[in-house]
Amino acid sequence: MQVPTLSFGELDTTWERYDLSQGPLLFNGNHTGYKAVLRKGQIVSIVRKGYALIPNEEAVKLADEAAELAGLVPFHEFSGEWIVKMHEHVIYDKNETRVHALYASNKHYDVNGEKMHIGVGIHNSIDGSMAFGCGIFTFRHACANMVFAGTRGYEQAFDQRKTVEYIYKRHTVGLAPITGGLKNTILAVMDKATSLIDIYNQMAQEKVTEEFIERLKKSRLSARVLPDYLTAKEPETFDISSLTQWQLYNDITEKIWHNAKAHLKTKEFQFATLHKLMPLQVTQ
Repeated sequence: MQVPTLSFGELDTTWERYDLSQGPLLFNGNHTGYKAVLRKGQIVSIVRKGYALIPNEEAVKLADEAAELAGLVPFHEFSGEWIVKMHEHVIYDKNETRVHALYASNKHYDVNGEKMHIGVGIHNSIDGSMAFGCGIFTFRHACANMVFAGTRGYEQAFDQRKTVEYIYKRHTVGLAPITGGLKNTILAVMDKATSLIDIYNQMAQEKVTEEFIERLKKSRLSARVLPDYLTAKEPETFDISSLTQWQLYNDITEKIWHNAKAHLKTKEFQFATLHKLMPLQVTQ
């Protein structure tokens, strides 16, 4: 009886300068459709053969270049108000397989009398646990607790931050840093950042209709994330005719973010549902 054997095929050392390599997995000498990602000779992850390895260092390098072109600074160089100062704009997880690179604009914007800042988060992994992501977020005060902003998988939030635009691309052959495609993708998202201010200001001028409120109540949003003035059983003195889209949007997103009992996936679903009802787009 033949003893089953599991072995590596020829190693791909394209990224050896980062101590990374890849090797197809063979079972009894035959290709399995899987490969191993190795770092310093140790297996980091087993992934499908179509997985395109993007070193975290390469993702950060491209993000740094794109941020500079877009006029953004590394997050720790943000010159606005801080709660706790960050020492670096690049954050790795415990195993250093996932990375988050954060950037911000030093320019502030006025939205309905409030000072607002914009930022961009870039995200990547080398173990297949997280796709490449790039997301825009808004904030009033910067805080060191901000991680994983703007992509599937972010778990922490900072003061009144809301992620409103992101891309999420799996590590497939079509997504390769050497083509320069990632940089262009990052720039495309960053270019949308300032348009959010127009969207916010427009929302501050638009009144909410009774018809929209009814659609909101009948939507898949939990009543827990709707403001009290919409869900109270007893009639309220609140003048619904003065309610703007901006106020309602802020009231709902605040409840979503500060609901400690809701899991991340629940919050993502609630934001997606809200943005279907209140698309973040400028109307002509």
